[in-house]
Amino acid sequence: MPRGALWKNVPAAEPGEEHWAEVRKVCGGCFTDDERRRGTTVIGQRATHPTERLVLDHFEELISRYPEHLAFGGRLGTRYPWRAATATAAGGTRLRYSVTSEIRKAVTASGGWAAGGTIDITVPGHAAFTGGYTHGVGTTSPWPSSDTVHSHLLVEPGERGRIDVHGIGGIYSGFLYFAMTGFPRHDEHGARCFDLGGHHVWTTLGYLCFPVEDAFVKSPDAPAAVLRLRRTWPDGVPEPGPALLGTPGEGRR
Repeated sequence: MPRGALWKNVPAAEPGEEHWAEVRKVCGGCFTDDERRRGTTVIGQRATHPTERLVLDHFEELISRYPEHLAFGGRLGTRYPWRAATATAAGGTRLRYSVTSEIRKAVTASGGWAAGGTIDITVPGHAAFTGGYTHGVGTTSPWPSSDTVHSHLLVEPGERGRIDVHGIGGIYSGFLYFAMTGFPRHDEHGARCFDLGGHHVWTTLGYLCFPVEDAFVKSPDAPAAVLRLRRTWPDGVPEPGPALLGTPGEGRR
């Protein structure tokens, strides 16, 4: 499961072509037309089949034991999500602040599939955020385990302002794929098998798919976990809500 992602609590549709295209980039030999023709089953949170429930009940074991069989194919929903902010500062003042990001429970996996952990973002005296994150391994700049930046915001007379803190990455929804490629043969009918939760599981399918949403994936080359955005607006104008990177009138700090 991509760290921080949630189960989709809706009836699951089959993976679309865009999802297949993404996971093929991860492992072209694992996600082939031949394997796809074997069939795919989508296992949602409300699954009732005994074998599907077994897989769900031992999902963390599935991830930790077979990381080389996993890939996530998703669609970008939100770029650089808002995480926290300072209090609003009045015009003619200098707001001193600090932003701390700390990585906890970091998880690594082999084979270039996925890794992640938990990130804490703190703006002392103002706000805090805790959530999960995921990133690919092998081609990514690691985030520091702990990073603190001290700075200030100078607000001109006639204005008000604050600092918004955004995560450097995107929020995706899609499917986590469990590929049967490479597992031992179970019988003469082509079924393949693996062990999970003290049970022997076999299937003739090519893939098991798990629908997930709100998976935060870090930008591959981002050296830091957060981006600070300077927000100012005229005094007397309603305070603006969080905005995305690149919106006119914003500046990086």
